[in-house]
Amino acid sequence: MLEEALRIYKKLLEQGEIRKGQDKELFEHYTENLEVREILASFERELDFKIVEVPRTIYFVPNIENKILSFSLRELRETIKPDAKLIDSFLICYIIMFILYLFYGGKNTDPKQAEFLQLKDIVQALDDKFSKVDEDAKRLLEEDYSINFQNITDEWHAKQVDGVGRNTRKYMVKKACDILEKEKLVFYPNGEKDIEIRPEEKLDNLMRYYYLLEDRIKEINQIFMIGDDNNA
Repeated sequence: MLEEALRIYKKLLEQGEIRKGQDKELFEHYTENLEVREILASFERELDFKIVEVPRTIYFVPNIENKILSFSLRELRETIKPDAKLIDSFLICYIIMFILYLFYGGKNTDPKQAEFLQLKDIVQALDDKFSKVDEDAKRLLEEDYSINFQNITDEWHAKQVDGVGRNTRKYMVKKACDILEKEKLVFYPNGEKDIEIRPEEKLDNLMRYYYLLEDRIKEINQIFMIGDDNNA
């Protein structure tokens, strides 16, 4: 059983997922063999990752505390540009979270609320968000969620509204989308980022079956609704 568990772990490390249609044997070892699952559960605890099972697929998700497999702020800075500042990394993290919120911020049983987003609309939505949040709301974000929203807001406003180059708002949103694409979470039809950005099946599954479990949805929505006119 240990050998089968190690084969599953290796495949998940290499590909990030195991699909029933492509790796039926490994998929069934995981879903049907309790001993294999128990071994992998011990791997999860010791190695700081989570196996997420959805219909016909299992995914590998590193925990935030995972120092080896998760992104570091330094890596994010290097992804943005050679001279990126630490605050740029925090801004990129916020943009990524906001993009996920735009896709999956619905309040119905299925939280998905958009099939695609245009790059220009993401920039505009961020402009609106950063202009709406007042001082009390910023303080609430910092106290309750450890988000220094003022610094992030200042950095966004320091970026150029128009033009080309690495110091524009559009560039920062593109880099956030590039990171999501590299993790196979979104894709650009025909490679045209200015047209539309669509979620991959992997992102749909992880958001619906893991990240947006019912007890998390209200808190996530609350973070991004702070400062909106319809938020109490």
